[in-house]
Amino acid sequence: MCAAPAFFIMPTQKDNFYLSTGIPQLENYLLSKELYYPLSLELPQLTLGGVLLSLARMGTQAAKFAAEVDLIHSKWRSAWDAKSSRECRARSDLWINYLAEYRSDPKSGARLYSQNVRYRAMLSLLGKTEDGSDAFLKSVFKEGRFVWEDECAPNFPRETFWYLYGTLKE
Repeated sequence: MCAAPAFFIMPTQKDNFYLSTGIPQLENYLLSKELYYPLSLELPQLTLGGVLLSLARMGTQAAKFAAEVDLIHSKWRSAWDAKSSRECRARSDLWINYLAEYRSDPKSGARLYSQNVRYRAMLSLLGKTEDGSDAFLKSVFKEGRFVWEDECAPNFPRETFWYLYGTLKE
């Protein structure tokens, strides 16, 4: 079983670097058995959720990357779907584990929310728009500012990505 990558929310310049480094590897990644595909020491490991999150964070700036990803997705649809399904299970487990840690220590968990909510965002981008943990999340959610850089906010509509507009109660 692969360990989860150390993946922190990156400035959009790093999203650009991640995509320009990862997309040329995307076909090899899709055909590999790896869920977390190493790119370099400076970057998080390649995953479909990571690619989709970086594309979304960059918005229209990522148009050339999005077109390349769409071509690869069309060509390798069954491999994409299989990898996406595996990643959904893995990201869901990471998100559930984070929420369990939050329950144990709400103050610390609230401080780590902006880093960990990327798992929930990736689940949405991978196609799982509703999650079993959403009822709990809504019960402890405190609406507020967008959790990442302001420049990314327009790429994440509040109606769909409501959990990116606030934090958790301490």
